[in-house]
Amino acid sequence: MSIAERFGKGYTTGFDYLRVILAIAVLCIHSFAVSYGKAGEAFLFQPPLRGLITFVLPAFFALSGFLVSASLLRTRNVARFLGLRALRLVPALAVEVTLCALLLGPIFTVLPLGAYVSDPQFSAYFLNIVGHIQYLLPGLFRDNPYYQAVNVSLWTIPYELECYVALTVLAVVGVVYRPVSLIVVVVLAHVAVIGRDLLRGAAELPMDGALPGRILLLSFLAGVVLYICRERVSVTPLRVIAAAVVSFLMLNLPYAPYFAAFPIAYVTVAIGLTKPPKHPLLASGDYSYGIYLYAFPVQQAVAHLFPQHREWYISIALALPATIVLATFSWHAVEKHALKLKGLMAGKAGKARAAKPTMVAREVTVAGDGH
Repeated sequence: MSIAERFGKGYTTGFDYLRVILAIAVLCIHSFAVSYGKAGEAFLFQPPLRGLITFVLPAFFALSGFLVSASLLRTRNVARFLGLRALRLVPALAVEVTLCALLLGPIFTVLPLGAYVSDPQFSAYFLNIVGHIQYLLPGLFRDNPYYQAVNVSLWTIPYELECYVALTVLAVVGVVYRPVSLIVVVVLAHVAVIGRDLLRGAAELPMDGALPGRILLLSFLAGVVLYICRERVSVTPLRVIAAAVVSFLMLNLPYAPYFAAFPIAYVTVAIGLTKPPKHPLLASGDYSYGIYLYAFPVQQAVAHLFPQHREWYISIALALPATIVLATFSWHAVEKHALKLKGLMAGKAGKARAAKPTMVAREVTVAGDGH
């Protein structure tokens, strides 16, 4: 059965579960660095664990490429598409950044409040809202194993914006509507990315760290290709298993991750197209973006408050419930209300859809997510 046939048979709950699972996986991965410092997580990025750990973010971006392409083809208007992306990304990000700067910061800073707000790092932190990533707030988390950083997860935001720009360009020139041309362009993008890194001497990836950001872009584009070619690509259990094995092997080799985008995207989309029974919590909203946004600041706060209990499992046990509470707040207080505004951009045809914000879960933002 083709991707189009599976995707066209009604709402597929696999995407909902996958988004939340990937977001929680990022929190769990970060628990080691938060508890022991960067050196404490190095073993996660060495073979064979590397093949599992580094799957998470490319899968998030591949999922995004697939679902965001669906949004683009539904709107058929680049300006409207970009407006919808901004509604999905910016309001929740702006609230999270503001809460960190105005609430988390004053609570945990070692500086007097006047010195805190007058420090250039304080005002610079708000640049996160426009994708210019800043990790520090004045006087925060100086005694934490992961020194000072407030929210390292935000490093993926510029790459997500880059993905949207790339998709927009492909739409403007018409390539995204021509499958063969799209495949050629994406293959050339792979060649360009690895060629650039070869020239920089960086293509042989170190086996002790996360993947370069451009691999996330390639994964996003692979997801785009799978959606555009959905009528020609079939999903079978044997192919999914084969793609999972190939992606695992590629992610464990120095050069191969540059070519892992398509098998990762195939596995990700295949999982997303499943239909497990929907849990009531997932039915009430899309909490994956909120988990992505709030996880690391919560983990840093936990590490600061309980220095005698800095263990990865304690970090997860304490930070995950608090993060889910904040993600629930983010969805119900910010995200779903922002998404209601999409009717202003989508015209009359879109207003009915705008009244069902949880369905916008198909138009995922990554965010997430990220290491």
